[in-house]
Amino acid sequence: MSEEFILECKLDQPAILAGQSTDLYSLVTIRPNLSKLGALLETAGETALPAHLIVVVDVSGSMAALIEDDPDLKVVGQGQVDGKSVSFVESNKPSRQEVAIRVVQRLMERMGPEDRMTLTAFDHTAYSLAKELPPGPELRSAIQRLADTGGGGTSMGRALQIVKHVLGNKKASSHTQRIVVLTDGEDQEADLALGEAFELGNQFHVPIFAFGTGASRGDFLLNLCKATLGGAYRDIANEQQAEDCFSEFLTTQKNILATNVALQLWLSPEIFVRELYRTKPEILFVGDMQPDASNTVRIAIEYMEKNKAYEFLFRCTVPPHDTGRFRLAKACLLYDLPTLGLVEQRAEANIAVEFTNDADRALVRVGDVRKVIGQAEVQRQLLFLQQKRDALAEGRATEKDRTVVARLLDQLIRRFEEHGDQASVNMYSNMKDEFLKKGLISQEMINRSLAASSKVEGTVAVQEIDDF
Repeated sequence: MSEEFILECKLDQPAILAGQSTDLYSLVTIRPNLSKLGALLETAGETALPAHLIVVVDVSGSMAALIEDDPDLKVVGQGQVDGKSVSFVESNKPSRQEVAIRVVQRLMERMGPEDRMTLTAFDHTAYSLAKELPPGPELRSAIQRLADTGGGGTSMGRALQIVKHVLGNKKASSHTQRIVVLTDGEDQEADLALGEAFELGNQFHVPIFAFGTGASRGDFLLNLCKATLGGAYRDIANEQQAEDCFSEFLTTQKNILATNVALQLWLSPEIFVRELYRTKPEILFVGDMQPDASNTVRIAIEYMEKNKAYEFLFRCTVPPHDTGRFRLAKACLLYDLPTLGLVEQRAEANIAVEFTNDADRALVRVGDVRKVIGQAEVQRQLLFLQQKRDALAEGRATEKDRTVVARLLDQLIRRFEEHGDQASVNMYSNMKDEFLKKGLISQEMINRSLAASSKVEGTVAVQEIDDF
């Protein structure tokens, strides 16, 4: 059995009192084995795999809006965009579409000679601008065409259909593939986009990195990332953040170590499984686990980068047992290592709990697992807050809903105060102030908080939504 990666499995409660049922959290961490991969990990640039960058850019009418507020702008006219009245302005700040062109251009400039880019744009329809082009004049011209394309509504799914067609017609290659989406609006055909994203994940195993700005829906973009669990969500507030996000995207693409990566969890038929989270490299609330007929859950990671740990957390209910060890699950990591010529490798580990008559042992909790639980729970709470925000915006909210929102914001503020995270305290305090003044929280504030909840830094305490 190969040992290029190490699987470490921990429980938040290692021992349970015999004869009792309880809920447990299992944390599975995947780390490179430095004793076997040390030399390879030190040569990231020298061993980079060729990349196929699949870039999907929103060119709807709202992309003509400024990327950020400009107090010195001049209004030069009025008009209609996406059926809404808008003001046309002159400003030294770039529009969202101008920023998109610049960052995609810089992405091309950093591509290697073996790299390729597919560029697709969308408003209410889709535009195929480049298919697997190398860096050079032809690709540069395709990127410039973004300036004269679009102007209508927003339907990302139609662009993803083109991507699916491109991938379906391409021959097998050694290129790694990831999709990066830049959008600023609420999708008018969200179900189509999610359906196409999950087909891309299931058929072609391509992770999605979703970058949102303006009025984009953070919860929708997080759902896109669940097509596989190798993607990530970022919120963009200005041109520098856009450039940083695209730079990070290319860096991670060129840092890929393992391909065709999946984590399989065989689950004991006796346990009742609940929610699943990815907790590293970024936090993503996946939702309830859905085992197949053989009680197995397959988690598609697709790629693992050099010098990064990958981590997954799941909750389960364990039935009563007599004293002794009880195996909850078996974790199996499947992967290829192209730079070493290794395919269909695997690493395995068991996840087991001890049933005991020792009451003191049953009180022991593992601190680092509890910390991860707290971090992961924040994103689930914010998705719950998004639901309440939608009810408020649509006039469906009750007085109880308003109370729940206020209490949740208060608890988030107190939690981050306790852990000395002043940036998060300020963010949720501003959100609370807006809610108290206007009776609503802006989508931009929700997006920023969802993006922040993806980051692993900081600690928070556990708080179940059901307690409200």
